[in-house]
Amino acid sequence: MRLRALPDLSIRRPGPLSRPWRAMALAALATAGAGPAMAVVELAVQLDSSWASDSNPLRLPAGADTQTLLGRSGPGDSTMAVDLRAALIAPLGSDDTRLELLATEGKRQYRQQTQLDHEVRQLEARLFWQFSPLWRGRVSYGTDERLYQPQNAIQVGRDLMRQHVGLSELSLRVTEELALPFTLERLSVRHENPQNQFLDRNDHAVQMAVRYTSPLGSVLQLGTRRTAVDYPNRGPADAAILDTRYTDQLNFVDIDWTYSPMTQVGGRLGWLQRRYENLGSNDFDQRLATLRASYQPSPLTRVDLEWGRRVYDSSTPSSLYFLSSGVRASMDWRWSELTRLRLQASHDRQHNQQPGSIGAAPGLPDNMVNRIGGSVNYAISRGWRLYAEGLRDRFTTVGGGTAIQQNVLRLGLEYTYESVSGTAARAGLGRRP
Repeated sequence: MRLRALPDLSIRRPGPLSRPWRAMALAALATAGAGPAMAVVELAVQLDSSWASDSNPLRLPAGADTQTLLGRSGPGDSTMAVDLRAALIAPLGSDDTRLELLATEGKRQYRQQTQLDHEVRQLEARLFWQFSPLWRGRVSYGTDERLYQPQNAIQVGRDLMRQHVGLSELSLRVTEELALPFTLERLSVRHENPQNQFLDRNDHAVQMAVRYTSPLGSVLQLGTRRTAVDYPNRGPADAAILDTRYTDQLNFVDIDWTYSPMTQVGGRLGWLQRRYENLGSNDFDQRLATLRASYQPSPLTRVDLEWGRRVYDSSTPSSLYFLSSGVRASMDWRWSELTRLRLQASHDRQHNQQPGSIGAAPGLPDNMVNRIGGSVNYAISRGWRLYAEGLRDRFTTVGGGTAIQQNVLRLGLEYTYESVSGTAARAGLGRRP
């Protein structure tokens, strides 16, 4: 069977522009005449087209009756994707005061599971400013719309997740090395599918810290962060077990140490205290940590290692949260001037923390998540990149039970235009949703 022809994948014609591109166009016009004559406005545009084979896009467990769920014998499918991305970096008087804009619009079309067809939209605006040698800061706002796939739940229908993130930071630079940053953040998450709307949330966070930066670039930061979270769309049944509001208090120490030009070490130690508004039996305290190291034995090779103990809110109503401990490793190797290779692997053990309220489900076994992947990038010519990516993901329940396996192979062609070399990398362009 041949793939269905894709509809017109061009991003909106002149006429009513979609919101990300309308914002980008207005900002480009606004900054075109701003700044001194020597200021250079950087622009990057990227077009990415790819085909992917996915053995289990719905992440159905082994043994699932795909004939009943999907009307066919197997869960696999293939996907066509097209993304148009753009980035703008505009100095506003100096490099320390600048505007950065990123926008992405794309389409995903499935060969058989057409209910999953969707559009991807992202927009991020960042303003960095310096009022004087003492005061500096940043303001950012971003939107992200993508397909949501629960980790351990059967969901045949589509669910688009929309996320809005706002951040503002004000920093007092006491000395060349010492700064006092104060940060406000706001997050909003909404799900299209009613099945997952109990996960809709609003976060409001306040963070205060003391940051020391050494002349060699090492950073030590001590701080505290308070986050208020509410779930506006939880019904009485979910609220009786999971609650609708909680507050996190996180005290932390961050360090990034440049041991040598080839070796960097860093990490975070934190003490998290969570307090629920109505169900005090769910309150908990946890010690969290992240340790990471990077080693570059030559200009062509880089190795990264990371271990972490983190808390994640659960995506199922039967668990309150996950306490995850895991390790990740990756290696980047520049085989030649035109070819780069990347290998990565990770292992996580997730401990299901059960609600302590009446009516909660009995204790659940731990989950194991193992991933291994790799990619090859070949620079055909200036701006043109041919790539192949592979990922194997296996989710299992300790002691037997649920087993989910997913294998993905993606082949793609990407073109990048840059008005100044390196703009795409500096702006963070090319991060595929």
